[in-house]
Amino acid sequence: MSKALVTGASTGLGREIALTLARAGYDVALADREIGLLDEVMNHPDLSGVTAIPVEIELLSEASIREGVAGAIDGLGGLDTLVNNAGRTLLQKVVDVTWDEWDSVMGINLKGGYFAAARLAEHCIGEGKAGSVINIASTHGLTGLAGRSVYGISKGGLIQMARMLAIEWAEAGIRVNVVAPGTVLTESRQKLLEDPDLRARMQARIPTGQFPQAQEIADAVLFLASAGPSLTGQVIAVDGGLTAE
Repeated sequence: MSKALVTGASTGLGREIALTLARAGYDVALADREIGLLDEVMNHPDLSGVTAIPVEIELLSEASIREGVAGAIDGLGGLDTLVNNAGRTLLQKVVDVTWDEWDSVMGINLKGGYFAAARLAEHCIGEGKAGSVINIASTHGLTGLAGRSVYGISKGGLIQMARMLAIEWAEAGIRVNVVAPGTVLTESRQKLLEDPDLRARMQARIPTGQFPQAQEIADAVLFLASAGPSLTGQVIAVDGGLTAE
């Protein structure tokens, strides 16, 4: 049975991804920066048929990443899949971004994911088994948009990170891929798009005219997690055709 660790799993996309993997038979470690944030999702009935454990991981701390990944390995009896989903957004003009804001966004979105992937690979290589890393990036990592520079740069970094790690770990059988969602109407995004004019403008940019659903992102993750050995170093944009233009 495959065993997956999903970061940022208490709400939104991370929650949907963890539940989708569990429904597919994966044992899952659900991680967030505070373990108490996972209380609600840990009681979800979709987790009842598999081994599911909560894990605390603060992505700004190397020690916490090491301890969290080790805890997932111990609690699940191994690990072969990592979904780097946790992230921080920032809506800020370039000239107003502070040094600390840059470090926080990059630390959570990119640096933390990099070192979590390294710890998974360390485990898989040590055990002589295949593995899979899936980074949750964004269409902001593929296209430009005013006011999202730091966030977009961090997500673009996740995309390039996948290519670099996919090549380095190819012989070890560790695949690294990316899902790049468009705007998904999770709880946090719903609040952001309460302005009907802003919502209409954003929706008008999407060729299909529809915001992607969280389940579509989770389905793409499941596809990449269960794919064959040749699918590595790739990006799947789930964005209603936004980046195809």
